[in-house]
Amino acid sequence: MTIITQQTGQFSGYSLDELRALVLKMLRATNTSRYSPTLASDDYDWIDDSLNRGQEEFVRKTRCIRTMAIIELKANYRVYRLPWNFIDLMSAYFYNDELSDGYKELTPTTIEELNTSVAGWRTERGEPTHIYMDRLYGNNWTVGLYPTPSTDGDEPVLVSDYGMAGQFVCPFFTYNSEYGIIIRMAGTDEYWFNMNEGVVGDVESVNNNVVLEYYRLPAKLIEVTDETLGDPGVQYAEIPREYHKALIYYAAYDLLQNNPEDSVEYKRGASFLQRFNAETEAYIDNRKRPLAGQNLRAMPVVWTQLANIPYLRDQV
Repeated sequence: MTIITQQTGQFSGYSLDELRALVLKMLRATNTSRYSPTLASDDYDWIDDSLNRGQEEFVRKTRCIRTMAIIELKANYRVYRLPWNFIDLMSAYFYNDELSDGYKELTPTTIEELNTSVAGWRTERGEPTHIYMDRLYGNNWTVGLYPTPSTDGDEPVLVSDYGMAGQFVCPFFTYNSEYGIIIRMAGTDEYWFNMNEGVVGDVESVNNNVVLEYYRLPAKLIEVTDETLGDPGVQYAEIPREYHKALIYYAAYDLLQNNPEDSVEYKRGASFLQRFNAETEAYIDNRKRPLAGQNLRAMPVVWTQLANIPYLRDQV
């Protein structure tokens, strides 16, 4: 008897080329001539722009991408800029190698709360215990620390066994890969990348610095003109692969909104927006914690029944 086995493989998501083709399918178009600034049949500028807006909208709603940053501290400096792709803060830690576990979690606060509860907090020096969102400086958010650091942080150094550092994030690298950023007090910021799948690059010499976990914006799907980087069509969006179709829905909605308001095509766009919103809501619902506080060990149903028998209950 012949035994036939089947290996299903793994869904890798949609590449940029596949996303473009599926958007055209939703638009009921065979080429880009109706949706292009040049009226060309293969100009995907507007489609790519809509896909990128859809990805950013999905990420802002779901907070589905997070990463780490190390902020290099400087004595007597209270306010520090955040990475350009910062959306929201998850947690922050001050690293001190004299502590048993190294990390001391910083307590989130506000300027208003410090003004009310701590006299002279702006001039106090020492190891930071609190962190607060400060203001926009140019295009970057900034955070403040209390007390103001009294010593310089060590210069972070990347361990090269599993990772590498760079000053540019290649759009071909971001999909299914982890990377963080070192915010330098002086000099250019650096990204650290893992070189092996499933391994995150190690950073040493972080003493007296702040380590952040934060939600970030995705890297854009872009038309890469440098052929040495590869074919731009094989890029993948950074959002979870099972939700790549949300980008197709958003792009179709976005492009159909350019039609006259009383046209059928304009009205058809509303259904794609609904489908996009359904995907974002599905992501959020699937990642709630309904089992929080419950006993997750497998337990036969009969155990509950036995526990309700008075005789057996009294034996416990």
